[in-house]
Amino acid sequence: MLPSEHSVVLQDVRRVYGRGGNTVTALDGVSIGFGRGTFTAVMGPSGSGKSTFLHCAAGLDRPTSGSVLIDGLPLAGMKEYQLTELRRERIGFVFQSFNLLPALTVWQNVVLPQELDGRRPNKAAVREVLERVGLSDKQRNRPGELSGGQQQRVAIARALVARPAVIFADEPTGALDTQTAADVLELLREPVRTQGQTVVMVTHDPVAASYADQVVFLADGRLAGSLIAPTAEQVADRMTHLGARGNLAVA
Repeated sequence: MLPSEHSVVLQDVRRVYGRGGNTVTALDGVSIGFGRGTFTAVMGPSGSGKSTFLHCAAGLDRPTSGSVLIDGLPLAGMKEYQLTELRRERIGFVFQSFNLLPALTVWQNVVLPQELDGRRPNKAAVREVLERVGLSDKQRNRPGELSGGQQQRVAIARALVARPAVIFADEPTGALDTQTAADVLELLREPVRTQGQTVVMVTHDPVAASYADQVVFLADGRLAGSLIAPTAEQVADRMTHLGARGNLAVA
């Protein structure tokens, strides 16, 4: 597994919270790479380590041990301002809660990360991305004037506009109805096919996971298998078995 072939690489990543006898191991030696131009869904039962996995992979949290590489760059040893710069330049984020600033227009929300990074936005690129997500006529609107699906499209446009190496999506369809969720998932899949970008999505929804090229499962902070070209039925069946195993462990 060569880092140059992957947008994201985790090598023996552990994340332990607490000290002494009150420690909790959220990730326990996870090693995996996400190839360029791939769309991966990450799933697992509650408490499996999905959120910690995403936070460590995206440089939002530092592993207790092990290493993470983004676009070939090791995150270990980076100062906080360096991590911030890397996230702005090479990573896009899409969250369930949209994370838009209500006082800014659609256009201003989309270009905000670039402006914070001291870069002048490419107006043609911004217009092109807004057209791709179907918001060309909403540039002057504020988030409060948009539907939930439209707000998520703004978040996707913001993630796409800088053409990052990887987009991390955390339950991006959790607050959306079925049809709007399908539209959003197609938008996330599009840059994988056309731009060779990498998308890593944490989700609890087997239907959402079926849009990915593969599904990676976590259980008790460890990798617990994967599915290539998954169907919603296959994912749901695997999740049922993982949930049953977790219930037996608790009992």
